[in-house]
Amino acid sequence: MTGRTPEGNGRHETSGRTPEWSGRHHTIVAALDRVRVLRGAHPMLREASLVVRAGDRVALVGPNGSGKSTLVRVLLGLTPPTEGTVQRAGPGVGYVPQSYAESLFPWFSVLRNVAMPLLVARRQDAYEAARTLTDRILPGIDPRRRAGRLSGGEKQATALARALASPGTDLVIADEPFSAIAALSRERLRLALGDELRGRALLLVSHDTGDVQDLCERTIRLVDGRTVEVSA
Repeated sequence: MTGRTPEGNGRHETSGRTPEWSGRHHTIVAALDRVRVLRGAHPMLREASLVVRAGDRVALVGPNGSGKSTLVRVLLGLTPPTEGTVQRAGPGVGYVPQSYAESLFPWFSVLRNVAMPLLVARRQDAYEAARTLTDRILPGIDPRRRAGRLSGGEKQATALARALASPGTDLVIADEPFSAIAALSRERLRLALGDELRGRALLLVSHDTGDVQDLCERTIRLVDGRTVEVSA
């Protein structure tokens, strides 16, 4: 069975069973229940379940190829599940993809790239808010500089600032957001990300134990396409 729930809140029902999160009173910003995703005959996710509530800070960990990015894409509505139930992340979710460089507009300035979610939302303070984030996330970088001329780490920091600029959402999803960041800048950016969430939930995909320890309160491990909560 496939369809949207009557509330229109981003849920996508792909099975006839009752989701495990049903009946809970906490606000849920994204969730999936016993989701399976196939790529050809190969299962990318086998039985993955996850609930992210308002204000949660959740780490998603596991070896390369375990399905972490696939799970994120399911939550964003970019990859359809073969089986299971999904409550997708809401419109305007802040998102740092692994392919951060490809997600930027290389001919636009750093400032305009960061301001883009606010411009789409027709916020009058778009550039002012983006400048504040740019000054914190990319100190010393000329905000008028074209994104295509940035280093890899600078592009990733720009994608992070843009995700944090996304308005009207309760969730930021960051897929390895510090992988290209130099060690000296990494701790500063962790602090900035934690501060700039401003009560929003975080789903962080990371291999770095420092990122997980500094930013997250719960850890979900993907093992052979299945989720296992290892801390809460």
